Amino acid sequence: MFLVGIIPGPHEPSLEQINHLLAPLVDDLLRFWHTGVRYTRTHLFRQGRLTRCVVIPVVCDVPAARQMSGFSSHSAMLFCSVCNLRKNQIENLNYRRWTRRTSAEHRKYAEQWRDSETRDAQDDIFDNHGLRWSELLRLPYWDPINFTVIDTMHALFLGNLKRHCRRVFGMDIDIADGDGSQQEVAPKAPLEKRGCFES
Repeated sequence: MFLVGIIPGPHEPSLEQINHLLAPLVDDLLRFWHTGVRYTRTHLFRQGRLTRCVVIPVVCDVPAARQMSGFSSHSAMLFCSVCNLRKNQIENLNYRRWTRRTSAEHRKYAEQWRDSETRDAQDDIFDNHGLRWSELLRLPYWDPINFTVIDTMHALFLGNLKRHCRRVFGMDIDIADGDGSQQEVAPKAPLEKRGCFES
């Protein structure tokens, strides 16, 4: 385990401040990627060893993951880090119609955000694409789409998935159990009534 640093409170850093905290870490990681770091002696290698390393997954809760990877928040118009589904389409469960994000697209708009000369230009890019610059994008191998891990703590352990299944997807409808000899038709879930399962 490698403790990079501790961010002082009482509040988390802003979207721009997080990059100042990530920059020294990325500098070190670039050195590990390009040339490697030679340790003069380790427990298993008394003559020393050249070490290389990479950061692949970013594992944290949703707000921190979005901030670290350069995505807009989970409550923004472009709320997803995997697709370009907009908030007004949040009930569209037909994943085949979702336009997936790509790493190349992410880098393109993030670099435009970084290189913008005015705050208004940055805001325009952020509003239209839900993206901004992250220092992690300086790592040539880092893929913001595939390396930003979905937040299992909130989704599973704190019950958000259960809430979505029961309240959003309508899977909590009371149906009388039978002995299996007759097929009972379950009532339609609320989303089906609103046409969210279109083909």
